[in-house]
Amino acid sequence: MPYDLNRLNLLVVEPDADVASTWRRLTATLRIKTPHIVPNSAQAWTLLKGVPQANGSVAGLQVDAVIVRWELPGEDGLNLITRLRRDPDSPSPFLPAVIVTATVTRERIRRALDAGVNEVLALPLAPKAVESRLREMVERPRKFIRDGGYFGPDRRRQARADYAGPFRRAADRAAE
Repeated sequence: MPYDLNRLNLLVVEPDADVASTWRRLTATLRIKTPHIVPNSAQAWTLLKGVPQANGSVAGLQVDAVIVRWELPGEDGLNLITRLRRDPDSPSPFLPAVIVTATVTRERIRRALDAGVNEVLALPLAPKAVESRLREMVERPRKFIRDGGYFGPDRRRQARADYAGPFRRAADRAAE
């Protein structure tokens, strides 16, 4: 049975008021709760990190995923996701993250994956693409891995039926 998206709490980082309005309409169409929308990475970080409470605890915004526009004023969206994944003080290094961009190239997709994004969405937003990416993250979450300077979701989307051992790379097999 598919995940009921109306249980999803989203944080959207979007500086453009028109696109933010599109996010509100789109999430309503998909029957997702109205997302928390902020215009820049500084406000997103503050919401996720939380503020100290009178009793000494820190209460941050509890979200199931963050959707970040690459093109942001100040710190860009890719840097926000990199910080979310790698900063020792990160409030949610495992938080599923989608990056949204108007410019989709192989190089930008590679950079996004290297930063630890789960999914990439292209503008203009298409309801089916948004739903597909959100369902992919929620219904088939990928394990997180740490390898050298990388920390984020495993980039492999499926297990290969012909995989017969612990190593997948040709150089690893040659070293056996």
